[in-house]
This record gives sequence, C-alpha cells and structure tokens, in this order.
Amino acid sequence: MGITLASAMKIGGLKECRILAGREGLTKTIDNVTIMEVPDVTRWLKGNELLITSFFAKNEPFDQRRFIQQLSAINTSALAIKPYHFLGEIPAFILEEADKFGLPIIEIPEKISYLDILSPVMSAIFNNKALLQEDMEQANKILREVSINGGKVTDFIEALEFLTRSEVTIESWLPFIKLPNSNFEIVSITEEKIRELELIKHPIRLERQRNGEEVSCIVAPILLDGVMYGYITSWGDQTENLQLYLSILEQASVFLSLEFLRLKVRHDVEQQYKNDFIQELLFNNSMNFQDMIEKGKKYQFDNKKMYTCILFSTGDKEHKNKDVDATKISRVDYIIRQQWSDAIIGNIRNYICVIFPVYDANNEWKDQCKALCNYLDAYVERRFVAHMGVGQTYTGINGLRKSFVQAEHALKLGSYFVTPTTITFYDDLGVYRLLGELIGSKELTDLFNKTVGKLIKYDESHHLKLIETLEAYFEQNENLKKTSNYLFIHVNTLKYRIQKIASLTGYSLHDSNGKVMLYLGLKINKLSI
Repeated sequence: MGITLASAMKIGGLKECRILAGREGLTKTIDNVTIMEVPDVTRWLKGNELLITSFFAKNEPFDQRRFIQQLSAINTSALAIKPYHFLGEIPAFILEEADKFGLPIIEIPEKISYLDILSPVMSAIFNNKALLQEDMEQANKILREVSINGGKVTDFIEALEFLTRSEVTIESWLPFIKLPNSNFEIVSITEEKIRELELIKHPIRLERQRNGEEVSCIVAPILLDGVMYGYITSWGDQTENLQLYLSILEQASVFLSLEFLRLKVRHDVEQQYKNDFIQELLFNNSMNFQDMIEKGKKYQFDNKKMYTCILFSTGDKEHKNKDVDATKISRVDYIIRQQWSDAIIGNIRNYICVIFPVYDANNEWKDQCKALCNYLDAYVERRFVAHMGVGQTYTGINGLRKSFVQAEHALKLGSYFVTPTTITFYDDLGVYRLLGELIGSKELTDLFNKTVGKLIKYDESHHLKLIETLEAYFEQNENLKKTSNYLFIHVNTLKYRIQKIASLTGYSLHDSNGKVMLYLGLKINKLSI
C-alpha cells in the first residue's frame, strides 16, 4: 500500500506545490512516482502513480486534452506539471478537463526539482508499506487472541475501536446474535448495498446516515457460506490510513464470521431440541405426560393453559416440500416472541408450527391469529405466509394434539380452494370438514360429475351462467325475486335457468334431495378436484 495524495502533499518538494484542479482526488493512493518526457508514457503506467512532467512531449492542445482523459482512464493518482520551461503556464482547458475527470493537477514551482519530489515521496511509500505490514501483524494478533479466548461481539467491538481509533458498530438480522445498542441513531444499509457487499466480499467505503447526517465510513460484510448475515461499520473519515483500516476490518470480518457460525450452530442445536419437544408433545404416545410437562417448562409450556395450534407454509418456492431453513425459523421465533413471549415455535414436517397461547376463549383469539399472520408479513418479509391453518382452542396435551390435526386439515383445505385465503380456521370450514376427508375419492368425483360438473360443461358452450345462477339462488336463501334482482335478470329468465339445471342434472331445486345434491356439488366445486 502507498500513501494518499493528501499525505504526499506534506512531504519534500510537494510542500511547495499547489493543487490547481481535481481536489476531490486528494484521497487517491500513490503507489509509485514516475517522470514522463516521452510521447507514449501511458502504455507503461499501471495506475496509482504520481506522474511528473513538463509537457515537453505533449505540445499540441488536442494531444494534451486527450492525455488527461487517458490518465484518468488508467486511474493515475495525480499529474504534477512544471510549466515554466515549455508551457509558460498551465492552460485553462487542461484544468477544466482534469476537474471533469477528478484528476488532481499539481503545479511545481520553478525552484523545485523533480528529485525534490521523487525521493521523499518514494521513501515515504516504502516506509508506509513496512509500517502497514507491522500494523497488520499486530492487529491480526489482537483479533486472533479475542477469538481464541472466546471473545463476545462486544469484545471485538472494543478491539476494533482501539485498532481503528474510531467508533465501531456491528449490525445483524440474526436474532440470536446479541448486539449492544449504539450511542447514536443509524439507518440500516439498503438491500442494494447488501447485495453489493455479498458480491464484492470485501470492506468498502460508504456514506451512511448517522444522527440524520451522511457520514463517511468503512463497511465490512460478515459472511457465512457466501451469504451476508451482518456487517461491521467503522465510523469516521479515515483517509490517512484507509488501506490499513480496510485490511483490519477484513481480518475482523473473518473472525466475526467464525463467531457468528459458532452462535448459529449453538442456536440450531437448541432449535432442534425445541423441534424434538414439539414432536413429542404432538405425537409421542409412549412418553409419560408428566415427564413431557416437566420438559416443557423450559419452553414456558403450561398444561393448564389454553392453546391453539397454528401451521403455515411460506412463499419460499425453493424450499417447497423441504424442511424450513433453520435461520428463517429463528427469525420467525424472534419476531413472534416479541409480541407473544410464551408462544412455542418450531418446524413440523415441512410447516412452521406455532403453539399459540389463548387468553380469551371468545372470537378475539382469531383476531390475534390474523394479527400474527400480518405481523410475520410485515417483519420477516412481504407475503412471507403462503397458507395458514388454525385449529380450535383446547387445554391440555390431548386437546393440543387434536388442535394440530385440525390445523393441518384447515391448512390443506385452504390450499385446495379455487380462490384461497391466506388463513383458514378449522372452525369456519363447515361442510368442508366432511368433504376434505373425501378429497381424491371416487365418490366425491362421481357426485361432482353428476351435479355441478354437467352445468360447467354446458356453460362452456352455451354461456347460460347456470353455475352463477345456482350460487346466487342459495346465497339469496332460495328467494326468486331477490335472486333475479341480484343477477339483474327477469324472474322468468331465472325460472327457465332453474328448470334447465334440473333437466341437465336430474336434480330439482323444488325437492330436498335435489337441493342437497346441488348444494354439495357447489361446495365440491370450491375445491380443486
């Protein structure tokens, strides 16, 4: 690593020089100093050079303008010009072009020789590289000792603040990572920046909001298997030792990745124990109930409390028919328990299972379940819940097991509906409870084909809207006048359609058996048979 242009301007002959253009490039790094008095010098440049010239080899305005553009394209750090021998003074168009590309232009006084600049700057670059290596070794030793001695996240923050001489924060969306609150208000980095950091995998300089103001800082990603789970921020303008601090934060991100992994493994083991407990609670018929109740105290399970079982699937297509990702379970657990601290959350089959405490046996508990669904969509991710099934409320282990069966039934039936709702309560299934048991059976298919199936086929070719008419007839409690008004048709047209339904299916709406068969046919049509 070299030195910044700002630092170089305080060394040797550069102390007597002036920057005339491109001042925003003061933070650029100089790795080398090169003297140019030949026409095609750009082919030998590698970038990050301080280039010294008198413009002897570039005496045409067109060539000079193009030269500035070429230097910018190859990332030259700065151009130092001694104008007195050939230019007289540096032309305004060169300064304008340099400002356009952010290339610093330095004017060298007549009394300053090239060696007055070259020797001190190269010496400083060499010394800085040696110091950087020494500082990095020291920083690595400190961070390694923190890691080996089982240091917590707060210990890493303390070490980093010492090493970078600036305030440091660590942020993560993993709920099991305990992070200290910062002493100032900060805005999380955007999803776009998170993707950029995941792609780059190295610390970068960013502008971040701190107490409502944009502040220059360094941000380093904390990665596990290439996925970003948090980031370190070193706050403050650190241009003087930028490369050193970038290297320190890169080392720190490696050690913190290991710490995050350790905490994640521990949390995943604990979550697996919780999943095992839920499995035993819902399915283990051989285990003594009293032993199960004792085991459940760790998870705040109380056999005398009233619970309902909630099952839901997520909108994550990649994990369809697979166990839910443990990290996602931990986020769901954290978010739910912020509002409902004694809920028990785990993974059952390929669902997320919530053993949800109910304090009010009235219908208010349903509102709480709906609030939970909305809460997850708001705080985990948009449309996180694909389908949710909710059982009835019960006290005791046997009751909870019954609620689980009902929740699974409601979840599966909810996904069968032609126009599914996100949340399905077993209480609200009505006749679908019976029909759900017969899904896929020959009897249900035959009943459908004998009734509504015939009407659907007829409507496809004749557009008489018999299905719509039948649905409206039952919705309006078999009142002909109300049904015709609802459909905006004449009552005689309605009577004709009712007769047509009877002639096609063989079931009349004027006798009880016919009504039952057609009504069931409509309900079967609500399921994707």
